[in-house]
Amino acid sequence: MVNTPRPDDLTSNVVATIAHLRHKAGLTLEDLADRAGLHRTSLGLVERGERGLTIESAAKIAEALDLSLGSLISCAEADEEDVSPQDTALSPRRLPASVSLNEGRLLQLTGLESSAIRSAVEYVYDTLDLIDAELIARGSKPISGLVELANLSSMIGNLVGAGIAEASSGLYVRNQPHTFPDLVPQRSDLPDLEIKTALEKNRPKGHLPKEGVYLTFRYVLGGPKGEYVRGKDGRGRTAWIWEVRVGYLGLDDFSISNTEGDSGKTAVIKSNSFKSMSAVMYDPRFFPYERNWGGLSASGATDT
Repeated sequence: MVNTPRPDDLTSNVVATIAHLRHKAGLTLEDLADRAGLHRTSLGLVERGERGLTIESAAKIAEALDLSLGSLISCAEADEEDVSPQDTALSPRRLPASVSLNEGRLLQLTGLESSAIRSAVEYVYDTLDLIDAELIARGSKPISGLVELANLSSMIGNLVGAGIAEASSGLYVRNQPHTFPDLVPQRSDLPDLEIKTALEKNRPKGHLPKEGVYLTFRYVLGGPKGEYVRGKDGRGRTAWIWEVRVGYLGLDDFSISNTEGDSGKTAVIKSNSFKSMSAVMYDPRFFPYERNWGGLSASGATDT
């Protein structure tokens, strides 16, 4: 028998949902384990609540059930909150198509559909939510309270890369960590893709300037239900990606600093160059500026 999950434990709800979907599909533990490439005993321990569910295992199980990780978590959220999956699709962690901008520019530069960007952002949300649920269940702070913001930005960048690769229909694969480019094209007509992340109003940066096509992701820290208060004092525990931009950058589009105490040289995207990049996703709920910036405002895109 599957343990009854606590209402506030998303991980337990995911486990319960896996068991429910397995039974509904008429699959035995052995069947699902074989499909997911997991050991039957390990899956049984997870279902009985005797072993934790890792993100990697959750993703494999979701795929074995013909679901994305996000869809699996949506089902778990629906069970947790006693709402329909249709209502869950409207939760603050699900992104409507209306957040996408400049779809033609994105396709031209990267070969990616706008849905791939939205899927990647939701992949970040789902993964961070699973991590937080497990940490909180163990009496710990969520991940944003355990790591430095620079490390959180790096983590989000890695998750974004994995999410884009997964949603790209085979156009890109993830490169090794700390290796240029972040995403390796699988067709000769596609460019290398580099991913940069930054918090709030900060401009993305790296250790060395490199010419090429960039995807930049900026995020804020708000509440788990989408609450957001602008400014450092209003930061919450939950990461929300508010802006994604795409563009081709040359070496002259970076400012180089070598400040004493900094870990080597730092290449920051110049302000005008950054503004010239096309916004391809924008969630106005989390706009961190007091005034319009880069064609965006608190009410939506002003110039795309």
